[in-house]
This record gives sequence, C-alpha cells and structure tokens, in this order.
Amino acid sequence: MASTNEATLAQTHPPVFVTEEPVTLPVVELTRIGDFEILSKLGEGSFGQVYLAKQTSLGREVALKVNRSAEWTPDGSSTTGTTPSDARARNEGQLLAGLEHDNIVKVFSEFNDKDTGARGLCLQYIPGADLGAIIRNVFVDKQTPESGKAILAALDATRRGVTGFDPSALRDREALAGDTFAQAICRIGSRLAEALSYAHARGILHCDIKPGNILLSPYGRPMLADFNVAFDRTRVDSTGSGIGGTLAYMAPEHRAAVCGFAWGRVDERCDIYSLGLVLHELATGKRLPPAKTEEETEAIPVLGDVPRELATVIRRCLDSVPANRYQTGSELAQALDAAWQILAARRAMPPAIPLARWISRNPIMALTLAAILPHVPASIVNIGYNAVQIELNEEQKGAFLLMVLGYNLIAYPVCGGTAAYLIWQIKRGMVGLVFAPGPAVDELRKKVLRMGWWAVGLGSLGWFSGGIVFPLFIDLVAGDFDWQLYAHYMVSFTLAGLIAVVFSYLCIQAVILRAYLPNLGNPDTYTTAGMWAEVRPLTLVFGPFVMLASAVPLTGAVLLITLTEETMSLGFRLLVTGLIGVGVAGVAIAERLTTRLRLLAEVWHRDTNG
Repeated sequence: MASTNEATLAQTHPPVFVTEEPVTLPVVELTRIGDFEILSKLGEGSFGQVYLAKQTSLGREVALKVNRSAEWTPDGSSTTGTTPSDARARNEGQLLAGLEHDNIVKVFSEFNDKDTGARGLCLQYIPGADLGAIIRNVFVDKQTPESGKAILAALDATRRGVTGFDPSALRDREALAGDTFAQAICRIGSRLAEALSYAHARGILHCDIKPGNILLSPYGRPMLADFNVAFDRTRVDSTGSGIGGTLAYMAPEHRAAVCGFAWGRVDERCDIYSLGLVLHELATGKRLPPAKTEEETEAIPVLGDVPRELATVIRRCLDSVPANRYQTGSELAQALDAAWQILAARRAMPPAIPLARWISRNPIMALTLAAILPHVPASIVNIGYNAVQIELNEEQKGAFLLMVLGYNLIAYPVCGGTAAYLIWQIKRGMVGLVFAPGPAVDELRKKVLRMGWWAVGLGSLGWFSGGIVFPLFIDLVAGDFDWQLYAHYMVSFTLAGLIAVVFSYLCIQAVILRAYLPNLGNPDTYTTAGMWAEVRPLTLVFGPFVMLASAVPLTGAVLLITLTEETMSLGFRLLVTGLIGVGVAGVAIAERLTTRLRLLAEVWHRDTNG
C-alpha cells in the first residue's frame, strides 16, 4: 500500500512538499548576504539552508533561511527565476509575521539580495537544539530517565551557539530540573500546544509538527519552528493540492489528503495528532509507524512505562478518529497541565511508612481489610458487654441463639454481599484503568470516594438495628424483659456499632487517599478546585469522628455505672476499665490517623505552579 500512496502523491502533487529526512543540498560557500555576515551553517532541509548570521546594521545574531534555488552559480549566486521554495518562503514569512508568541520562532524580515541572488527569511536565532537531537541523546542507553534533568543534560550536550544570561528565562530551566521526566514532557507539550492554539486561532495550520521542527532554547523553552508547509485554512482548501508535511508524523486524514484520497482532510486536529506523535517519541524514545491511509482504526499504543495520566493524553491525541481527539490546542494544553498537576500532587504526598507502602501495593486487599477489621474489636466489646451485663433465663437464651442465627443469615449476606459487590466493581475498574476513557475514570473515582459512606451505612444497618431487633424478638418469644435489658442491648450494640463505623470509615479513607485517589485523576477534567470539592467532604467528619472514638467507650462506661443497681462485680469492674482503656486508645489512634488523613487530603488542595 505504501508504494501506491507514493505513486498517488507523485501524480496529484507535482510540487512535492513531503519529506522523510532532510535533503542534502549542494555545498555553497557564502560569506555575506546583503546586511548579513554569515557565521556558520546551522542546517538544511528540503526547502533550503539555514545559516547563523550577524545582522550588521543592528549588531544581532539571526538565523537566515536561504531558499533552495533552481541553480547556483560557482560564486554562490543563483539564477533569478522564482522557485517553489521561494513561494513557500514568502508563504512562511507572511504567516509567521502575525504570530507573536513566546513559543513560536519569530520572523524578523524577508530578504532578496541582488548581489548573490539569495532569497529567504531572517528569523529569530535560537541557540539551543532541536528536539530530535535531544530525544536521541536522552535515550542513547535505551533507558527511560527519571527527571527533567535528563532533558537539560541532553540539551547541554547537543546545543549549539552561545547565549547571554537571562534571569527570567532561568526559571524555565529550574522548573524542568525540578520535574519528573513525565512532568517535563507535560510541561514542554503544554507550551507547544499553547503555541498551536495561538496559531490555530489565527487560522494557521502548521502541518509539519515533528521533533526536528521544535527547538529548545538553552533554558529549556520549547519553540515551534519551520512553518514551510503551513497554510491559512481560511483561504486554502484543506482537501486540495499544495498540502505538505512529513509522512512519518502525519495524521491518517492528513496523509490521505496528501495522497489524494477522497476522505482526506487537514484541520487543527491533524496538528494535535502530530504533536501527540512527538510526545510519544519524547516519552518512549520510539517513533510510531506512519498512520494508515485507509479509514481503519489505528492500534492504540500501550505506553506501559509512562504514567497513566500522560499516557491517556497521548493516546487521545493519537486516536484515528479526529472527533475523538482534543479538538483544539487549548484543550490539549489544559489536559497536559492537569496531568502535570496530578503527578505533582502524587509527588507531594507524605512519605509512606511500611504499612502505607503495603497498602499501595495491595489496594484491593487493603480496602477489604479496612472494611472488615474494625468490626472485630466492635464484636469483642459487644460480646464482653453482653456477657457481663445481660443475664437471660433458659427460654430467653434459646430465643437469643435463634435470633443470632436468623439475624446473621440476613445481615451478613445483605451487608457483606453489598460490600463485596462494591469492592468487586472497584477491582474491575482498576484492572481496566490503563485504557479507560476519561468519563470511566471519573465514575470509578466517584465510586471509590463513596466507599467510606457505604461503610457507615452498612455498619449502621448491621449494628444499630440489632440493638432494637434482638431485645424485641427475645421479649416477644420469651417475655419477662424489663426496660434495663432493653437499655443494655441498645447500649452494647450502639457502642460496638459506633466503634466499627468510626474506624471502618477512617481506615477506608486512609486506603483511598493513599492508594486510590492519586491514580484516579482524569487530565481531561481535572482542576485543583474540582478535586478538592470531591475530597473536602470526606474530611469534614474527621473531627467529630475523633470525638466519637474517645467519647463512645467512655460514655458506655458511665451508662454501665448508671444502669447498674447492684454491687459492682469483678467482671463489671473489668468491663468498665476496659471501656475506659478502649476510649483512651481510641482517641490516640483516631487522632494519629486523622492527622495523616488530613495531610493526604491537603495534597489535593494545593495548586502547585506548573
């Protein structure tokens, strides 16, 4: 199919604007072009050669893009005929003249030197390196770097030219140095997406986004360059001839348009696709195969070693269906900034103790234990209280045992089964999280954040209803039940239920904030304010729950003494002492736990400057 595409391209587009690799041009020795003193040759491409020059009249260094002319004379001059590259240069100059953006290389002027016959553009000189050279240097050992320092090191190793000290630009370098590698990619990609958004808003499509057309200044600022094949979509038919680019970095519909297929079309989303390919290459060091030229679904890149948030953004850029991609550069920039924020929040989490590390490695098991284990001490309190304070006759004991059997046959399937189903849903969602679309991630996050309240509801249903149902059933079946027995059952089940509910909620939130929430951010919708609005309600009950953790056992001890009219037995004294001890231990554990929880929650309240 590739050969057919190339043949179609040659037939339908005589001025070939499509290249795979830079074209080697005849060596031409130039020392001066009009007002410009040639210092060195910077590079060359299919449309001409680029020189570093000094503009004598203004005393500044500039980049001269000299068009590829039809014929060069031995002295460096050219024939006077107008070539396709002349037309492309004028097009580039006209388009770039109106683009004043910090991340787009500026055009200063056009030149046409009569002495040498050289024509071209005078451009802003960026003394750094192109992104292609940086990528090759970063991945020279085939290992994915850990921080943005690797990009800066590659930049320093490959950059050309000397730049003056710029204190304001130094912040760009410091920011990259402080990023993880994935964050650095988000930062660079976001700035480039903003540049595209700026150009697109003015009707200009770049059409040739690739690493070689992206420059990094010595301070790490990305600059979009080489608008050779760009066009104004408000004046040019995006399905007709004259559309160019680099085959390896074209969107499927862009390549189809170049090859003359009826379904081909070029719009802003083609630039989004191409930038996605660049980000993929920067993240992995690998170039993806060229997009198909048929209306087929492209294979979704796995990106297994790339953090999910960044991988999600890249995969959406590379969707073969244009409607599924980011529709504007601004949308893409926002998503990359959001991915950066999510990664920054993850880094800002408090250092993990051994238990926290185990929770992060085993989130489903941790969530299950957090829901179950607090009910164990609650059951011990309930059994101990009933053994000491509630005396039943033989008929009542029989009714009690019957009630235990019947109640558990109903309560465990209802409460335990509901909890198991909820945890299973979360487990299923986490398994498919890598390729989950944004709305699915948002829905899974909401399910996870509701788990604590589900624990409160199910725990309350299981425990508090028992305090009413047990004495009522025993009284109806066996009779001879006074108000004190009713009160003791209600106290025992309420004490146990509150202990189970409070600590189950706090333990579940610890698992959620440590192991789940950091991995459930959706860069397409994430904002700091939005995430905090979801997290903050979880924290509002921390204070009251700490009070309950201490007050419930102590209140139980007071009620025991109040409800007991007889002489205090040894068992009674031990029970009161135990409840007081549980209260003291409970408040210490709850305070320590809620302090940790607040630190974990606060991470999502801070808007780190990206």
